Amino acid sequence: MMNEIALMIPEKIENLQLPAPELVTYWQNDNDRIFWIDVEITDSLFEYSKQIIRFNKEDKDIPVENRKPIKFFINSPGGDLETMLAFIGLMQISKTPIYTINAGVSYSAAGLILIAGHKRFALPNTQALIHTGSGQLGGTYDQTTEQMKNYKQMVEKMKNFIISHTNIDQKLFKKNQSKDWFITTEEQLSLGIVDKIIEDLDEIL
Repeated sequence: MMNEIALMIPEKIENLQLPAPELVTYWQNDNDRIFWIDVEITDSLFEYSKQIIRFNKEDKDIPVENRKPIKFFINSPGGDLETMLAFIGLMQISKTPIYTINAGVSYSAAGLILIAGHKRFALPNTQALIHTGSGQLGGTYDQTTEQMKNYKQMVEKMKNFIISHTNIDQKLFKKNQSKDWFITTEEQLSLGIVDKIIEDLDEIL
């Protein structure tokens, strides 16, 4: 009987369908609450909003200080301002801690997501970028007037958020707002964009 079972095992292994490696990686990262924002910021960011809500629901009966943090590794050129503002609004009200890590470049909208973390980190030799962004207007005079009004309001929200969550004051922001303001790793720390520069991956993994 044992010999018959032994003869069957190779056939079973040969026909075994293993999951795709990227699927295994996804579920492992999901279990560890590690996510990567490594594309342009678009409406697809809403998928991460769902994860934040899900983990807060799972953690509802766990004291905040005992909750497993959600970690976002960021390497993004930025993107949609409205999407970013909605996302950081959710980040701010999450009771489950959210850590943000600049893993490459955190430009424009991605830079504000970096700033929105409850704890914020930067890997060595990374960059951030702050600017007032760019927008496109279209339609009638009245429509474009309203679009511009709305855009100015979003830019003002962005400015106030940066000033209230970093060491950047009104004067320094105004000095740099009209340009692409590239910020080195060391400057990210001194300006309060991040809380720490990572020297050992064990600190965040």
